[in-house]
Amino acid sequence: MNEKALEMEDKSQQRRLRKEKKRKEKKVKVREKTFWQIVWSGILVFLKIIWKIVKFILKYILFPFWITGVLMVKWYKFLRFRSDEPLTKEDKNFLSLIPHTFFMIGLTIVLFYLLFYLDVFEDTKNLVDPGFWASIGSWFVDLGQGIYWLLDIIFVKFLWEMIVLPFSGILSSHQWVSAAVLLAVVIVGGGLLILLYNLIKKGKLIIWLKKVFRGLTDWVKSTHQKVKDFILKYLIGEKYVNSRSKNFFWTNVLFQLIVTVAFFVFAIYMGIQKYFNDPVAPWGEGDVLRFAAYTAAILFVGVGIFATWFFTIVHGVSSDPQEKTE
Repeated sequence: MNEKALEMEDKSQQRRLRKEKKRKEKKVKVREKTFWQIVWSGILVFLKIIWKIVKFILKYILFPFWITGVLMVKWYKFLRFRSDEPLTKEDKNFLSLIPHTFFMIGLTIVLFYLLFYLDVFEDTKNLVDPGFWASIGSWFVDLGQGIYWLLDIIFVKFLWEMIVLPFSGILSSHQWVSAAVLLAVVIVGGGLLILLYNLIKKGKLIIWLKKVFRGLTDWVKSTHQKVKDFILKYLIGEKYVNSRSKNFFWTNVLFQLIVTVAFFVFAIYMGIQKYFNDPVAPWGEGDVLRFAAYTAAILFVGVGIFATWFFTIVHGVSSDPQEKTE
């Protein structure tokens, strides 16, 4: 027994020595990097930083493009394989997101035409062009003006002109009442400042804000899940979801994709024809923007909602629920 224990301890020690040797060799290799390897590592770090910036812009500022891309990947994964098996959890999740896809496509269309309408692409087409930096500056100026406009609406137009001034006019002829109201406002305001100071000092404000944000996030997630459940139950049909194979829905999704592509081709042709080639009543940029909004709405309501329901009903009524190949 002792010999086995000694043998196991010896093997364990040998493994530790081998690992230590590998770590040392790895450190030596890191130190012995060539000049071009160092340059390439720096380029990779730079590209990663650029990608993080682009990802942040797409994911949070131009989010319709990002979410639409993510949803289209789900379409590709669903249509990539056919199956006679019942729907998986992932398949059901995809089907519940079909109207979401067309809603985000609609937002993408509107945002894309809006960027053209505001000449953003024209100003940012060349990093060397001074127009790029002018457009960046104008974005910040517009943002500042928007914040100023919002603060003016809240504190000047609403609080001061609609509440303070009328209220002070009513109390102006009652000096004692005015003094009492002013004292009450000062006391309550002072108490709120003390409360805010203590909450910040003890970190309770951060905890409260986290709870509020978490509650808001949970509400958004639960609402989104309720919408998805509603789509599966009523728009697609609970009986079809529980009784039909993936091939049944694969056919429906393929038809929706074909209809979407055909509608896109028609819409693009009509837009180009009216904007460039109509000699009687050519469209202006405002007309194109309105057309993009109408196109997005028609695509969402017509294909995202109605076609999702209609294709399922027609296919479900006209096919045998027991057949394997739909």
